[in-house]
Amino acid sequence: MAPVAEREELRQVVRALLEKEAGHEAVRAAADSSGGWSPDLWQRLNAELEIGRLAVPEGLGGHGYGFAELGVVLEECGAALLPEPVLGSAVLGCQALAAADDPASVADLREPALAGDLVVAVSVGGEEVVADRAADGGWTVSGLRTRVLDGATADVLVIDAAAADGPLLLAVRREDLEVTSRTTIDLTRRQADVRMASVPARLVVGPARFAEVAERLRLVADAAVAAEHAGIVGELLDQVVGHVTQREQFGRPIGSFQAIKHRLADVLVDRERARSASRYAMAALDAGGADAALAVAVASAVCADAVVRTAHETVQLHGGIGFTWEHRAHYYLRRALGDEGLFGGSRGQRARVADLVGV
Repeated sequence: MAPVAEREELRQVVRALLEKEAGHEAVRAAADSSGGWSPDLWQRLNAELEIGRLAVPEGLGGHGYGFAELGVVLEECGAALLPEPVLGSAVLGCQALAAADDPASVADLREPALAGDLVVAVSVGGEEVVADRAADGGWTVSGLRTRVLDGATADVLVIDAAAADGPLLLAVRREDLEVTSRTTIDLTRRQADVRMASVPARLVVGPARFAEVAERLRLVADAAVAAEHAGIVGELLDQVVGHVTQREQFGRPIGSFQAIKHRLADVLVDRERARSASRYAMAALDAGGADAALAVAVASAVCADAVVRTAHETVQLHGGIGFTWEHRAHYYLRRALGDEGLFGGSRGQRARVADLVGV
């Protein structure tokens, strides 16, 4: 996709904030904190950039921009390796609440979520959760859902559940859940197991629209992760180029060696492929239509491969220091491998591409 002046201006604003407030040491400190992310930075992301409102229609309290603009923010957040719940709440949580059958019925959740005052986790798919009618005509939900992104810190969980009339999307308050934090390879993206035992739930989407909304949320999640991965690939290329132009061997920078140049050229190709694929996928989501699913699947496969390859190359090209577990490169490698386990790797996306084109 060709650069757009307004989006590049947005990129510079986001990058300036993150360079000032989200350096690697700040990210490590936030990830190691009890909550796993910085409330101060989260507040600034929402107060100054209003990231949750960006791709939500104006009639629902958003700014009415598209996923192409949101993709700019996600690339920069991926590059900085933010542990804040940008993907889980500002993207998926806000989109789930904005898709409600009756927008007024969840307005008390949607508005604070858009403002960043309420953190929303979303879990669609996975172990079966069952919904039953409550005595007051509402809903209760029971079951176990594992590996919920931001499950331990979210104020509200939006989850799919099986009901007698068909699947539903329901919202459950954090205080009604039994949450067990998980130990994961990626320190910047926490997960939890969530158990529910006939806890009260609020209807977000009913059976009539469930399949449409669930598929849309899946596409948004895949496209958002691809955008983050594209941002990571670009950041890692900059990091490794900076290292090999300064590190000397035999009296010359190691970046001048032909073997290193070829490896860097491969990373550059991966960066351009990832950027093109992810940005096109975001534009396809904005346009709608049947092409969106294919564009997102292609972007997810391309970006997943690119981020894993680039993370491994970054570790290796940093030499002995790059192989230490505490080095910055390993944080990116852990994010790449953690995302592969949480969202699925490129193999599954390539299988989806094959299905979509009838192969």
